[in-house]
Amino acid sequence: MYINKHNRETDPERLLAFMQAHSFALFITTGENGVPMATHLPIELVISADGPHKLVGHLAKANPQWKTLAQETPALVVFSGPHAYISSSWYDHPNVPTWNYLSVQASGRTRILSDDETLALLRIQLDRYEATSEHPVSVDSLTEAYVRREMRGVVAFEMTIDTLEGAAKLSQNRDDRNYAAIVAQLRQLSDPDARRIADEMAARRQPPDRL
Repeated sequence: MYINKHNRETDPERLLAFMQAHSFALFITTGENGVPMATHLPIELVISADGPHKLVGHLAKANPQWKTLAQETPALVVFSGPHAYISSSWYDHPNVPTWNYLSVQASGRTRILSDDETLALLRIQLDRYEATSEHPVSVDSLTEAYVRREMRGVVAFEMTIDTLEGAAKLSQNRDDRNYAAIVAQLRQLSDPDARRIADEMAARRQPPDRL
């Protein structure tokens, strides 16, 4: 993806943490005749200490995108975070409006998982997303036999990450005065994403106490 030099995120730990925190991602492959296919779905990051990191997820078998998956199929996964419109009226000089955002893109090669690997993935996802439920569901509470029957309706995959790119477009090219003005204006908005962008900006650069 295009990333301005001011906005490139290069810290590997920050990139991996972002992917884990924003796991509902866009999975993109190429279908017949070069037509792109995309599905929004939860994707888990598997960190490897001695090799390339991997992403794992599953598609409904009713979704024809799974038919694009084969050994070494190229794929792209887009992880999106908070974003906010930045009005140029917040600057102390004439300028154009823009948009601030956080995003990570991973590309690599896929393969279809075996039944046992699929069960392991579903166990991980249930344990993660049910953790805050009052009465959490698990593979064991549903019974493994039941989950394996339901698995007939999904196709799980793994993507080995070849490239990882991150963009943190947070008005880094603005001077301290205008940077602080953007943070202040974003914090006045009711939009949770705008406030999260303001918090991220404040964490990365401490604005002056006074404008």
